[in-house]
Amino acid sequence: MHVMLANNIYPPIAAGGAELIVAYLAEELVRRGAQVTVVSTCGPEMEPYPVEQRNGVEVVRFFPKNVYWHFDRGHAKRLDKMRWHLTDAWNRDAARRIRTIMDQRRPDLFHTHLVDGFSASIWRSAQRAGLPVVHTAHDYHLICPRAFMLSKSWKLCTNPSLGCRTYRRWHVATAKDIDVFCSPSRFLIDQHVAAGLKVADTRVVRNGIPLPDALPAAKGEGPLRLLMPARLTVEKGVRVVLDAMRLIGADTPVELHVAGRGALEPEVQAAAAADPRIRYHGYVSGDQKATLFSQADVFLLPSLWYENAPVVIVEAAAYGLGVIASRIGAIPEFVRDGETGVLFEPGSAEDLASTIRRVAHDPQLRQVFREKSGPFAQSFTVERMCDAYQAVYSDLLARRAGEQGLRRAS
Repeated sequence: MHVMLANNIYPPIAAGGAELIVAYLAEELVRRGAQVTVVSTCGPEMEPYPVEQRNGVEVVRFFPKNVYWHFDRGHAKRLDKMRWHLTDAWNRDAARRIRTIMDQRRPDLFHTHLVDGFSASIWRSAQRAGLPVVHTAHDYHLICPRAFMLSKSWKLCTNPSLGCRTYRRWHVATAKDIDVFCSPSRFLIDQHVAAGLKVADTRVVRNGIPLPDALPAAKGEGPLRLLMPARLTVEKGVRVVLDAMRLIGADTPVELHVAGRGALEPEVQAAAAADPRIRYHGYVSGDQKATLFSQADVFLLPSLWYENAPVVIVEAAAYGLGVIASRIGAIPEFVRDGETGVLFEPGSAEDLASTIRRVAHDPQLRQVFREKSGPFAQSFTVERMCDAYQAVYSDLLARRAGEQGLRRAS
């Protein structure tokens, strides 16, 4: 089987979790004997980008003509962003170049992930090339131009503007070229269906990540060590955590370890300077990140937005950590309240502080977290994710072959 995957970014260029999930899937498919081509984007100054072989995966990158490269959007002016979105509604250059790559490689199916930057036009290219299309949604890009379902004031968006509603109707309409719509969470699928998505076959396929071989040793005595590695922005609940720490008195021994970068970094630095219980580690990765996980007791996920399927929950579980998380979005699908963690009211510093106190003073509950989290994490391996996608591929190819047989017979 020859699978063509598409994602707007692919390692070593990386910004978030989706491109890593695509890489894990691509490389596992290769290990199982499949031929895999990944199509991704690059900046205009990088063209022509040489075709790569990364761990057995063929990687083809190009710049879909637009005002700027999607990865550089943080520096764009408002008018340029509007022009970019207009082009990205149906990028003819991306459609043409993807079709050329398909005609040259002749894959068996096309599996897309993050398509902003390519646009939905690439699904039509695949259908015209006779390829069945699988799409995995990792965020809300198809129904929200900001992809987070948040207003400009970082509140949950319950009354989208006319422009946003028009954007949503267009992108939902283009999804008719998708044969199977997948997502790591049921919540995200339901949000798309509520927005008007009409794809007959929807599947929940949980993300898979590499897991450590064994749980680290249990922690000794001492204060409850809370870990929050995150993008330091409003929607991640950073201020909620800092406010909760101010509400927790000396009768509850606790340390807060924060890692990451973002707009609220100065506030975190100021809090760490004023409160010796708060430690700020800056951006961490690799061994430094693993050390923080292995030394922590509890993982914090205080999000204010509709999280889809944060893989950090699985990472935390793999280290035996319970998760204290907001009861919002798809998070309740991944945190078993009272078993692998505790859920609290999103945005409530008071409820978060109360939850932290409860966990800090209940060692038996923390032991339950440790006993339940390891087995829970094993449901989210790369191998299981690949099994699920291969089942999707097989079902779709068999269905397509049956439809073609019926057409020939008629």
